[in-house]
Amino acid sequence: MNRETMKSIILVILIAFSLVLTVALWNYQPVNDTIDDNVLIGNTQLDELGSERTLSELIIPEEIVFHDGDAYYTHAESIDNKDFYQQQIQQWNVTNIDTSPGSINLDNHHHAVEIVFPAEIPIQTIQDLFVLNNEEGLEGIQASFDRIFVVQQNGGSVSSTFSLWFVDSDSSENRFSLKADISTSAGENAFRELDDKEELKELIRVRDTIANEEGSNEGFANIYLPKQTSRIPEYVLQTDSLDVRPLQNDLFPSNTAVTSYTASGGERVTKTFKQQLTQFDKRMEYELTIPNAANQDDLQVYDMLNQSMQDINSHLGWTNDYRLSSVLTGWNQVQYQMYFGDLPVMENSETSMLATIMMRYQQGQIQEYKRPLVKFSSITSERKATLKSGEQVLEDLQEKNDLDNRTILDLEIMYTLEEQRNNLVFSLIPEWYIKTNAGWMKVYSEEQSQNEEIS
Repeated sequence: MNRETMKSIILVILIAFSLVLTVALWNYQPVNDTIDDNVLIGNTQLDELGSERTLSELIIPEEIVFHDGDAYYTHAESIDNKDFYQQQIQQWNVTNIDTSPGSINLDNHHHAVEIVFPAEIPIQTIQDLFVLNNEEGLEGIQASFDRIFVVQQNGGSVSSTFSLWFVDSDSSENRFSLKADISTSAGENAFRELDDKEELKELIRVRDTIANEEGSNEGFANIYLPKQTSRIPEYVLQTDSLDVRPLQNDLFPSNTAVTSYTASGGERVTKTFKQQLTQFDKRMEYELTIPNAANQDDLQVYDMLNQSMQDINSHLGWTNDYRLSSVLTGWNQVQYQMYFGDLPVMENSETSMLATIMMRYQQGQIQEYKRPLVKFSSITSERKATLKSGEQVLEDLQEKNDLDNRTILDLEIMYTLEEQRNNLVFSLIPEWYIKTNAGWMKVYSEEQSQNEEIS
């Protein structure tokens, strides 16, 4: 066989191979890229698995501290703090609102009630948290607060009154955002909680316990820890899966054809020209891929809180006990954290975004929405962990040189959400957490014990 014949045979083989590939491509039906020409018509709510919420149900104090001279107390059971807040504090009739209150020396008041919120919230939320006769004075005020102090004026005389001081802890100027009055009976009922110490547990204020090398301890002013050890139940949780279609139907415009496909990582993607919803195993991420026109103004913080509540209400998206945890004004972002047994739930690397609802807005519309696609319920809570006292935790941190009042923001007992091996059951493990400028992290590593004993 000469050289030219060999070339001809190879050429024929290549042409035949090319034809086979062409026919295969013509007849290929991709598994992970299909067009859904059906419009999005159907249920837009999660029905029995979810519910609606109001701002007063989402903005809950993380702590209520009763000041009794140099001693500090809170309710022995954390659920009692929530009941006290909802059954008493939210029923107060707030009057005589003063938006330029000046200042007050709280150390001069032997008794006070300190109501601590997990995030800075705008002054306008007062109309949602209390009973107001006149709300007009709150419009347009650019101020926020994360604490409320209840104090008794006029030295406890017959004519004494009770005042609320709204405080922005992070503000170096104009710390006191607003002052208002409540009735004498409301104030007396609040302070009456101190009469029964057996129903309370004693706290230590970190500022009174330690100082940094320069002698300053102002950074610890608003951190309170349990003086004694804490017995916290552990939970085993099961999950109910949420159908993503009602969420998709609510988020995407009606009568819209969508493209749906399964990506290489296994996640299901549904998208239009401007929107995309990605469904992972137990969570979802939605984003507006093309921003709105730039001539629209961003939402004010109070409006953003209301909008996020209404947007989640529209599909009955409150599937567990979620509460406001942070407001990032620069990012137009609101975040809600799941609570269980009245303690906040933190995630680890394997349970990321399974206990958090995050919404970010741009020019009045949802720009980003991340949330779990499971609802948690308790199977058992037979075990209790006895965690170290606040004093012991401070000692441990000082030994590690990890306590710096320039960076520490909070210390708190929280649940860690851990996924068990079968991927169907989760555990809630109570642990000590510390908050710094870098965010929340565990006080103790996996190799260290933070328990006095486990029973």
